Amino acid sequence: MHIVVVDSGHLAGEADFPTLDLPKFNWQQYPALTKDEVADRCWRADVIVSVDTPIDGSVIDKAVKLKLIVAAGDGYDHVDRAAAHKRGITLCHIPGTDPAAAADTSVICNRVIDTINAYLQDAALNVVA
Repeated sequence: MHIVVVDSGHLAGEADFPTLDLPKFNWQQYPALTKDEVADRCWRADVIVSVDTPIDGSVIDKAVKLKLIVAAGDGYDHVDRAAAHKRGITLCHIPGTDPAAAADTSVICNRVIDTINAYLQDAALNVVA
């Protein structure tokens, strides 16, 4: 499983994600990426995590293995829901949290991992329709 966090630097506090309940996975975490870099870094991702960096149709189309997008916070307007839906990609978010609030960063990091773990067990959390 290949997971890419495209903008951990957009969280107000320190982005310290716990480990996944998987024996083998690849985790790439970037403080910020340009639009072109997002597509280049995510083309083989199974999971994309984004605070507020746009995940548009072109990124989704290029990410051939993509199955899950997690919006790391309450908002998810930066993700092209129609493109994700068309490809059968699950979109989840972390409701009740604000990435701009340093006190929420730890909660967001933990819930992102909980969301990925739940998805892997066919019980995705906070799915956006």
